[in-house]
Amino acid sequence: MESFGSMIDNIIAGICFFEYENGQLTPVFTNEGLFRMLGYSRTEGMKYLKKIEMSIIPEDLPIFRQAIADVLKDDGAVEVEFRTVTGSGGLRWLQARGNLYAREGNRYTIVAVIQDISERKSVEEELRQQAERLHILSEAEGEKIIDYNAKTDVMVIKNSGEYGMAGETIQNKYMEHFDTSKIFDEDAECYKSVFEGLLKSPKHDTIEFRTKRFDQDYTWYQANLTSLLGAEGYVTRVVGRLINIHEKKLKELDLLLRAEKDALTGLYNKGATVQLIQNSITESGKGAINALMIIDLDNFKEVNDLLGHSQGDKVLVETANALNDIFKGGDIVGRIGGDEFVVYMKNLNTISNADILAGKVVKKVDYTLEHTDHPIHVTCSVGVAIFPYHGTDYEELFNKADKAVYTAKANGKCGYRIYDAATTMVYHATRKNTEYNPEKGMEMNREIEDLVMQILFEDKDLESALKSSIELMTGKYHFHRGYICGNETLPVSKTVQFSASGYEMGKESEEHYELKRIVSETLYEFYHKATVIHEYDLTVEELQKYFRTEGIKSMLYYPITSKGHFQGAIVFENHEDVQLEFNDSQMEEIRSLFRILEAHILQIGLMDRLQDFVTQIAIFDNLDSFVYIVNPDTYELSFINKKVLMKSPEVKIGDTCFKALQNRDTPCENCILKKMNKDDAHCRCTEELFNYSLRCWTRASASWLECKEKNGLALLNCIDISEYFIG
Repeated sequence: MESFGSMIDNIIAGICFFEYENGQLTPVFTNEGLFRMLGYSRTEGMKYLKKIEMSIIPEDLPIFRQAIADVLKDDGAVEVEFRTVTGSGGLRWLQARGNLYAREGNRYTIVAVIQDISERKSVEEELRQQAERLHILSEAEGEKIIDYNAKTDVMVIKNSGEYGMAGETIQNKYMEHFDTSKIFDEDAECYKSVFEGLLKSPKHDTIEFRTKRFDQDYTWYQANLTSLLGAEGYVTRVVGRLINIHEKKLKELDLLLRAEKDALTGLYNKGATVQLIQNSITESGKGAINALMIIDLDNFKEVNDLLGHSQGDKVLVETANALNDIFKGGDIVGRIGGDEFVVYMKNLNTISNADILAGKVVKKVDYTLEHTDHPIHVTCSVGVAIFPYHGTDYEELFNKADKAVYTAKANGKCGYRIYDAATTMVYHATRKNTEYNPEKGMEMNREIEDLVMQILFEDKDLESALKSSIELMTGKYHFHRGYICGNETLPVSKTVQFSASGYEMGKESEEHYELKRIVSETLYEFYHKATVIHEYDLTVEELQKYFRTEGIKSMLYYPITSKGHFQGAIVFENHEDVQLEFNDSQMEEIRSLFRILEAHILQIGLMDRLQDFVTQIAIFDNLDSFVYIVNPDTYELSFINKKVLMKSPEVKIGDTCFKALQNRDTPCENCILKKMNKDDAHCRCTEELFNYSLRCWTRASASWLECKEKNGLALLNCIDISEYFIG
């Protein structure tokens, strides 16, 4: 065989002998012609032949393997064509003609003659493409012809006489510098998406879009496009035709407008809205995040009754315009009832986008209409359900969004809720770092203190932040209601409240709100810190009556004080006959949450004044010392860390430092804070003192956290030195 090989070594074609046994193809002899043809040295070429299947294009492997099976049948020569990668990384077409040379048991010897047919294949492909183009051209007489070369990124558009503009337009670097300036804004993204899809795999697609001719108005065209697979195994050409459908489209749109649009607002009517949303749900790809939003106007009936339907219509039109300004062209915006609107938001990057957009709607749909008796304030309540998390069909999403609207209205109106409230707050708090995964869902996998601090730090609107925090705590600890109430000095309104489903409070009167404040102040006479109160604990008749009237079985009560005076309270209610109890660890966590909320309510500037508040608080809480943040001008505690709370839970934010540390009613004569130099931001003073609330001797080190002429912030870091001091 070696003698025979030397005679054919210089033949241009490749000649190979293979042994085939137990599914394994092994090269025995190969002439130099094959290696020259493929661009390999003999050493590299033999490695290639030993793993030949790894170099064959995957699409061609089935026919290659079938050819081997046919050779083994010994029915004559078998011919196969396949694509392979050369040593230089290029792609070549090879033709192999093989015969069964010998057989010994299960061992077969195959001889094959291999030729490079890349040039022939290229010519065949070009002829095929030309035939395809000629076929399309023959059907497209009088229309624009598209011919895009993916290899060179050149677009050729043939104007076949439309409006007397015969000739060709050539655009170099068509996809690299994709120009959408002549395509209507709402159509540009879809057009580009379709074109990119055609380049991924050979297929046919149709799209309707609007484009400009010079400085004229936009004209409707229909593009019928086909992508063609080249010899290299990928799409090399996109060809097609453009048909002017302007007149036809205008007639269709006019009919569609009459059939699908609401006559007053110009939005989709109910039937069209439902159908379009159902279609969008069906077409949603895997991993898509969409949201259905219901917008219901508050106090709209009062507008119609007192100002007339003409004024009511103006409010509806203004609301429709506001929604069109907020939502993008791909979203579905409709009016489905008298004062009820629906928006279906498609392809959200994260769930928090729905959160943000709902907030924008509430902020923009806010009108005050003058009336002789009193101004009429029209706002909106918004409910949101997320696809696919809350439902995978229109009816399910609508029902859950509707429940969210009801919750928003029951909690003071002029707000929004996303269905599944407590979980909503989790992603609200983590929206900067977390995206929704429909397979995993959303879990409260962060510490609730961390989540609450994140909400308070990110949401610059005080009431929104507090309401979100109350909602999160209500869900976390399974309360039925939560609210904050207080006197006129407390910087919160009557709307900072939340009720779980089935326990909504409805719209409260001024008298009822005042009653809650009075009850909270009365409770302060007996409870000065975070306390669980059961109905059977109460001895005061007025308090017992309040619990019975409201259906309260137990309550978690926390008074908000400033300089020892009652300012308000944070309250959570339980309305079922279930023993409400917390272990030491849970109570410590709850006290820490109250401390954070109280700091935000009494010292709202603290959050903005401290750089990276969340990080600093986490650092203070992890220190193995007692930390106080004090306003040296007012002596008020603006913050205390967890270690202080654990050792002396009666100490509260808002207390004076001399009362909390020294059990005094007046400032200390030798106050360490008064020794601090306001002209020196790096000033530090240290003093040993007995801390009455901690019941221990401490070394107190004072430094500036924020050095200002007025209302600066001082950090008081106290270390327990009792053992050393006594010794």
